[in-house]
Amino acid sequence: MKTLEAHNLTLAYGTKEVVHNMSFQAVPGEMVGLVGPNGSGKSTIIKALCRVLNPREGWVKANGHDIAKMHRREMAKLISVVPQTPVLPSAFTAFEIVLMGRNPHLGTFQYESNRDLSIAWQAMERCGVQQFADRRISELSGGEIQSVVIARALAQETECILLDEPTANLDIGRQIEVLDLLKEECHRRNLAVIAAIHDLNLAAHYCEKLVLIKKGTLFAFGTPQEVITTDNICQVYGQGSYVHTHPLSGLPAVR
Repeated sequence: MKTLEAHNLTLAYGTKEVVHNMSFQAVPGEMVGLVGPNGSGKSTIIKALCRVLNPREGWVKANGHDIAKMHRREMAKLISVVPQTPVLPSAFTAFEIVLMGRNPHLGTFQYESNRDLSIAWQAMERCGVQQFADRRISELSGGEIQSVVIARALAQETECILLDEPTANLDIGRQIEVLDLLKEECHRRNLAVIAAIHDLNLAAHYCEKLVLIKKGTLFAFGTPQEVITTDNICQVYGQGSYVHTHPLSGLPAVR
């Protein structure tokens, strides 16, 4: 994939406009973080990037092609999604959920091959959830389910992964493990990764580019050093925050 590009996106639910005139892009080998206060439009943008929500204005292009004109199966070969609150059949096992990631690569009435089974298992191993393979989704915690859905996205073998608050249900240790994994996959497989991330310090540490959103509009787009400044953070989040340079990473940190 060359880029996943959003151009002049205006998004709305009914008559309520949530995102206005938003433009940015992600390129292969790059993690892009969507950051901003609660209700700023991060999740809505993720929905538009995977065609769950159609733009009122503007467009999203993958490989230079408007995703609104793509067949669903073709788009699913390019873009995988990890929603914030996945809706999954509770009677399915974790392995069956991960194996669903292979569906876009199968023909009509075609069963999964040994290769598909192997890819799904390897994805579970990468995410550290292989021990849940035979357990039903109803038996797993929210954090465990989130990790299973990330494994499904890896098994889908797309060129772009979209994630909506991927660390929301995870403890701090598991947050680091998951973001380390996504960063490694991004660079190893030359993926474009776009993630809505609540924690500014995690976003600064893991993302090459950040999209800072204020009330549904693009406030700043660039590297963490360019975006996370005391002035920017105070204007978007309110007074009281201070940005300093982390002594070990050299990256901006907020406190």
